[in-house]
Amino acid sequence: MTESGPVRTCVGCGSRRPQAELTRFVVGPGGAIEVDRKRRLPGRGAYLCGAGCLTAALKRKAFGRAFRGKAGQVDPSQLGQAWEPGVGERRGAGGSGC
Repeated sequence: MTESGPVRTCVGCGSRRPQAELTRFVVGPGGAIEVDRKRRLPGRGAYLCGAGCLTAALKRKAFGRAFRGKAGQVDPSQLGQAWEPGVGERRGAGGSGC
């Protein structure tokens, strides 16, 4: 398997994919998890394949581990907007998860 660029692991399903195919999330200044569409926000990032993996990550409490306990309350409806048409700047490879 040949990949160009960095490879990241989805916190929802655990699959490894090129970073360009995943959506990045970070902990914002208020402690809330935010979508980092441009991948420029500071801090530790957590990556997801798609909306299906968001459900799995919430069920497994993966954001708490990924952000080492620094994430506040997770709002699934806000995070789910990352995959709604017209919201993102690009469409990732896995819109429904893995």
